Amino acid sequence: MPIKIDIKILKDEIRPMLVELKRRMGDLSPLMKNVGEMALTSIRKNFEVGGRPSKWPGLKLSTIKQRTAQGHWPGKILIRHGVSGGLLGSISYKAYGDRVVLSANKVYAAIHHFGGQAGRARKVTIPARPYMLVQPEDWAEIKKMAGEYLKQG
Repeated sequence: MPIKIDIKILKDEIRPMLVELKRRMGDLSPLMKNVGEMALTSIRKNFEVGGRPSKWPGLKLSTIKQRTAQGHWPGKILIRHGVSGGLLGSISYKAYGDRVVLSANKVYAAIHHFGGQAGRARKVTIPARPYMLVQPEDWAEIKKMAGEYLKQG
């Protein structure tokens, strides 16, 4: 939803500041870029600690054995290739003038976030491991960033 501000100013000394505020409110992309970076950092930390605010369910023993045989264990849940590849490496954001869109471009991204049935004949149950979460403390920081953005000038 676009924000519209009409400005009528009686004091000449505050006119430039309010005009700048109106200009910034029309395009929040610099703020949205900062919010996107913060959200991406928060999501990466979710992977690093194995789930926040609650820990993710552990892997089944059969999965651990399979990964050990492939040389991928010990490791962290949902991280097999670090930030350079795999699910963690697929997460990105796009900043717009009025919003930030976060995405993970792997076909298996949703099943790992929400959980559900997978595999042949949907016989494998994958537990939900919600990773695309921004934490409450991050929202406080985002609010602070927005306030600072409005104060700049």
